[in-house]
Amino acid sequence: MQHALTSPVYRVVAIAGLLLALTLSARSRAATPHHDVQLVLSTVWKPGAIYLSWWRDGDVHVDIAPGERPPLEFTARAWIDGCYWKGIETLEPLDARHYAYTYKETLLRCRPGAVPWHKTPRTGIVTVIE
Repeated sequence: MQHALTSPVYRVVAIAGLLLALTLSARSRAATPHHDVQLVLSTVWKPGAIYLSWWRDGDVHVDIAPGERPPLEFTARAWIDGCYWKGIETLEPLDARHYAYTYKETLLRCRPGAVPWHKTPRTGIVTVIE
């Protein structure tokens, strides 16, 4: 077995396979060009509410093929108030420049004696800036 791994023929076959895979991967990416778009969220932020949002630090940037508006979903998890929460942000395309936005939280588990905070679902609109 050791001889097979050090054989010049084996090395050539392995290198050729790697180069072929890299070439096909590069062609696949080139065939479907993507570009960065900015997603701007317009929704209500309730004072004192905790949102597990991808927008907590500002606008979100994603890589999407030009002219496409696929449905998107963002998730975040965090320990808050002694409980483990999952926030789900769902974007459904409305038109070429807008998504319908929904946010919901799921309580996954709590430590013994923890009192979970109330859920803060919301809706809104996300504008796409290219």
